[in-house]
Amino acid sequence: MRAWSSAWEFLLAGGPVMWPLLALSGWLWFLVLYKAAWLLRVRREELDPSQAVACLLGRAAPAPAGPRGAALAHFLGQPGRGPRSDRRLWQAAVRRQGPDLWRHLDTILVLAAVAPLLGLLGTVTGMIQTFHVIADFGTGNAQAMAAGIRQALITTETGLLVAIPGLFAGYVLRRQVRKLQQGLHGFAQAVARWLRSREEAAC
Repeated sequence: MRAWSSAWEFLLAGGPVMWPLLALSGWLWFLVLYKAAWLLRVRREELDPSQAVACLLGRAAPAPAGPRGAALAHFLGQPGRGPRSDRRLWQAAVRRQGPDLWRHLDTILVLAAVAPLLGLLGTVTGMIQTFHVIADFGTGNAQAMAAGIRQALITTETGLLVAIPGLFAGYVLRRQVRKLQQGLHGFAQAVARWLRSREEAAC
């Protein structure tokens, strides 16, 4: 209970800018956790080329979810497939996975970059309040001056506390997505080679 009371006092001392900062932080970390959970699930469900070939030959169950499995499922669901068109359809199915791979990453990085700007806004608001106090009462009202300075420092601190780990998490997730994309590219090339060999055999 004491921790909640201290947190509430901290939010009130930071002034009105703390509320958008709090909302931004919640949105940011929801997206980070959502994307991290998606990456973990996808890594557990990755297909290798031999499993994909088994699915293409009808000897295995449908592929699991994930960019590789989604590309394979989209390819298998295309009408008009044949040895001469399969490679083009496969390339199109793989390209469709790009937006899902990178989804939410730009939003995470933008939110992390906006957080210190909101903190700076709170800093300016707090300093304006301090100067108003000085203009009205001079430097004799130390308590009122301290409230404005405290608001300026709290919002700056909060903006940085949201931005620094948010940027770090965003770059870590981006690196993991890049690795996943490279793996998808290698997988797609292996399947494309098998499709080409089947096309050559059909000629």
